Amino acid sequence: MSNAVLSVSNLVTSFRLGGRWSPVVNDVSFDIGTRETVAVVGESGSGKSVTALSIMRLNAPGSSKVEGSIRLEGKELLSLSEAEMRRIRGNEIAMI
Repeated sequence: MSNAVLSVSNLVTSFRLGGRWSPVVNDVSFDIGTRETVAVVGESGSGKSVTALSIMRLNAPGSSKVEGSIRLEGKELLSLSEAEMRRIRGNEIAMI
């Protein structure tokens, strides 16, 4: 989608387990356009919360690793500082 407000591409979220990185969300991609409403549904343990926390960059630092691309209105969220993310959370992006 060329007019995506949020674009997630090839998202991989891994957690450190037993000294190695284990992917728990693997290769997730989607776009959300202006005025679209999105519901993420799935079985317990399927990665819904981990995906949302990864987009918001709220996973535990040091024990998790997020790769891929998360763009909000053209800004690459994975390259922003924590201070920049704090300004964005609740103002430009939020989750319920």
